[in-house]
Amino acid sequence: MHCATCVATVSRSVSSVKGVVDVNVNLASGEAKVSLSNAKLKDVVEAIRKAGYDVLTQRATLKVSLNPEEVERLREEIEEMPGVVKAIVNVDGVVYVEFNPLSTNAEAIREALEKEGYKVSVLAGEEEVPEVLASRRELRGYLYALAVGVAFTPLTLIFQYTGLTFLALLFSLPVQLYSGLRFHLGAWRAFKNKTTNMDTLVSLASNVGWLYSLYSFLIGGPTFFDSISLLITFVLAGKTLEAYLKAKSTNEIAGLLSVKAHVLREGREVEVDSSKLEVGDVVVVRAGETIPADGVVEEGMGEVEEAIFTGEVRPSRKVKGSPVIAGSTLVSGALKVYVTRAKNRTYLAQVVQALREAQNAKFPIQKLVDRVSQVFVPAIISIAVVAFLVWKLVMGVPTYEAVLFSVAVLAGACPCPLGLATPMAVLTSVNKLAKKGIVVRDGDAMEKLNQAKVFIFDKTGTLTKGEFKVTKVTVDEETLNAVANLEGYSSHPIAKAISKLAKRKLKVENFSDFPGEGVFGVVEGKSVIVGKKDFVLRNCEGSGEESILVCVDGKVVGGIVVEDELREDAVTTIRQLVKQGKEVYVATGDPDPKLDLGVKVFSGLSPDEKVDLVRKMRKKGLTVFVGDGVNDAQAIREADVGIAVSSGTDIAKYAGDVIVPSVYSILELERMGRRTVKKIKENLAWAFAYNSVLVAIASGLFYPALYLPPEYSALAMSLNSISVVTWSLVS
Repeated sequence: MHCATCVATVSRSVSSVKGVVDVNVNLASGEAKVSLSNAKLKDVVEAIRKAGYDVLTQRATLKVSLNPEEVERLREEIEEMPGVVKAIVNVDGVVYVEFNPLSTNAEAIREALEKEGYKVSVLAGEEEVPEVLASRRELRGYLYALAVGVAFTPLTLIFQYTGLTFLALLFSLPVQLYSGLRFHLGAWRAFKNKTTNMDTLVSLASNVGWLYSLYSFLIGGPTFFDSISLLITFVLAGKTLEAYLKAKSTNEIAGLLSVKAHVLREGREVEVDSSKLEVGDVVVVRAGETIPADGVVEEGMGEVEEAIFTGEVRPSRKVKGSPVIAGSTLVSGALKVYVTRAKNRTYLAQVVQALREAQNAKFPIQKLVDRVSQVFVPAIISIAVVAFLVWKLVMGVPTYEAVLFSVAVLAGACPCPLGLATPMAVLTSVNKLAKKGIVVRDGDAMEKLNQAKVFIFDKTGTLTKGEFKVTKVTVDEETLNAVANLEGYSSHPIAKAISKLAKRKLKVENFSDFPGEGVFGVVEGKSVIVGKKDFVLRNCEGSGEESILVCVDGKVVGGIVVEDELREDAVTTIRQLVKQGKEVYVATGDPDPKLDLGVKVFSGLSPDEKVDLVRKMRKKGLTVFVGDGVNDAQAIREADVGIAVSSGTDIAKYAGDVIVPSVYSILELERMGRRTVKKIKENLAWAFAYNSVLVAIASGLFYPALYLPPEYSALAMSLNSISVVTWSLVS
C-alpha cells in the first residue's frame, strides 16, 4: 500500500467479508487489524488478494498420522486455529499450512494438533519432497508392524491349534500390542476428540476379541487368540498395499522433484540429489535420464520428451542454447545443462505445488459422504451390539460364538473407502493432466467446466498465435522510427511487433501505458500517442481508417495495420464446444478482429469491459473465460472457471484455475473432468455396496450357508480400500 486510496480499498474489501466486525488498516506499518465473528481468516485474505493486494504469510509442511475419513475434519480444525489462513490436507497425511507469522508458527500448530491426540512431525528443509518423505515413512511404519504380525501370527496359530493356549496368548501379545498399536492410538485420539474412525472399529474388534479370549482362558473356556492376530495382520497387509498404491500415485509427479543428478564439480562428475543443485551448476544428462533442473544446453545434442510442459509426446530436438525443463526426459543423445532454476523455483516445482492445492477439491457429492461418514462407525458399532444380542439371547448360541459374530461386524466395515473415493479420483486425474502439460490449480474446476454454459475466449495469444506482423504503414519513416522506439517500452504483443521496425535508438521520456488502449510518450521532444482508433481520436485532432492510429503533437498523422495468425486448433475447439450446446463468444480489444469462427465477437473491449462482460454472462449460468493469463487476469479471476493459455515456464505469474498449453487442451480437460466425476460416483457406489454386503455376511445374516469369521472379514475389509484406490488409477 502506498496511499490513502489503497487503505480505503483494502478496508472496503475486508469489510465486505461476512463476519468481519471491525477493520483498521495502518498505512505506515502496512498492517491491518481485523476483528472477526464467525468468519475465517482465509476469506479475509482472499478478499484482500482479489482487490489486487497481497498478505504476508508463511507456509509449513506437516506429516500427520490419520485415516482418509478424517481429512476434512482435520482441515477444519487447523483452519479454525488462530492465525491460520489455509490448510491443504492430502489423503497421505501431508498437510500444507499457510499462516500469519505475526499470530502463530509451525511449532504452535504442531503442539495444538498433538494436544488433540494426533502424531505430528514438521517436514522441514528444501531438500525433502514432502510427499515422498511422508509416503516413505507411512509405508515403513506399516511394514514394521506387518513384519511383527507375520512373524508371531503363525506361531500363535500353531499353539492355538495344538492346545497350547497359554503360549498362544503370549505370542499374540506382540501382535495385539505392537502391530495393533497404531489402531489403538488412533481410536484413543478419536475418543478424545469425541468422534470415531476406522481405528475405532479395528481397535474395538481386536480388543473385544482378545480380552474375551483372555477372560475365557482364565475360566477354562474356548479362546480365539489366533483369529485376533490374523485379524490385525490381515488389516495391516491391506493397509500396507493401500499405502504403496497411494504412494505410487501421489509421487508420480512429485517424485520427479528428487532424482539423481550428475553435476560437474572441479572437473569431475559427482552424483547428487537434484534438490542439492544450485543455479550455475553444470549437469551431465544421458539418454534415458530425467533432466534434474531448469536450464540451458551448454554442450551436446539430443531429443527431449517434454510432455509435462508442452503436452506433446513427440520429442523435441535440443542443441546448444536450447532451454530444458526439469522433469522432462532425454530420449536420445547426451547434454551438458547449465542450471538456471533449481529446487522449488523450477517449473516442475510450481506444477507440483499447484497439484497439491488441486487435490483438495470439494465436489458437491462429498458433502453427502461427509455426513454418512459421521454416523458410519456409530451405526456399525450398533449393528455389532445387535448381532451379539440376537445371537446370544434369541438364537441361544454360546457367548464366544456371539462375540465372534460381533467382532466380525466390527472388523468387516470401514469408512476409509468413502474418504478415499473423491481425493484418489481427483489425484489421478490431475496427475494424468499434468503429464500432458495441463496444470490444474483448483480441482473443483474440472466439475464446473462440464457444467458451464458460457465460454468466452480472448483473441490475441489465445485463439491466435500472438505473433503479430506489420502489414501496412501510412506514416513516414521518421515517424515510424519514433513510434517503434516508444512501443519498445510496452510488453503488449502488438507493441513488440511494431518495436522491431526501429532503425535507430531515440530518447523516450514520460512513457505511459494505458492497458487495452495504447501508449503515450515524449520522443525526441515530440508528444506521441499510439493506440486503438477510438483512444487516439479522443485525444487528438484528425481522422484515420486503420485500427491502430499514430498521433504526433496532438494531430493524427497516419496509422499501422497488424495481423495475427489463427491457431490451428482454435477452430476445432470452438466447433466442438458449440456442438456440445455451449454458448461461445470471443472478447477482444482489437477493434477490427477479422475472425470467421461462426460465433459472436465482442470487439474493442478494454480489460474492465471484459470483466463486465463476464459478470453479465454469469447471469446466464456457469461461465468460463479463456485468456493468456497475464493481460486477461481480471476477467479470468471474475469467471467461474478461469483458464490461462500459456507456454511460459513461470506459472506463478499467471491467473487461472487451470493453465493449458493450447486451446485444444480444453477438450481434454473436459474429458478428464467427466472421468473424475464418473470415478467418484463409481467409487462411492462400490464402497457403499461392499460395506453393506460385507456387514450382512459378517453379522451372520446368511449363516450357516455363508459366513466370514473375524480374520477373513478383516481381510475382505482391507480389499475394499484397495479396490477403490486401484479403480481410481485405471484409465
